[in-house]
Amino acid sequence: MIPLILGLLLAAPSSEIAHSVRIDHAAGPVHADYRMRVDVRHEQLGVAGPGGRASTLRCRWQADLVVDRQARHAAGTLQRALRQDSVATGSRPGWCTANRAVIAKDVARATNNMRGEVEALARQDAEALRVELDQIGRVNT
Repeated sequence: MIPLILGLLLAAPSSEIAHSVRIDHAAGPVHADYRMRVDVRHEQLGVAGPGGRASTLRCRWQADLVVDRQARHAAGTLQRALRQDSVATGSRPGWCTANRAVIAKDVARATNNMRGEVEALARQDAEALRVELDQIGRVNT
């Protein structure tokens, strides 16, 4: 389990991208903070060749962008995780376990500049956040 956690930590971009917005709502202003993280999945493909034969082992990986939203307003805090699958993909020959560190570097390079994607997810989330706030307003009235 430790190598998996280490691989996920190493896969994170070197600079964390955070984005904050203020949304004006009938219930009052809402301050939403968005923080990105990268979720990496590994899939082992192929077989190890018997003595003297070539191996067909490959590790295919996929990096998904996850943006955690925390919105603060008068009635409390609303949290949500937004996801964009397959922001980066690749493969390496050999075992996934043996390639975790180099895959983490591949992922970091591929997801180095994700600010635009984080801001786009935040814009998409604004309407969903307004709907959540409206539902809270209806429950509290």
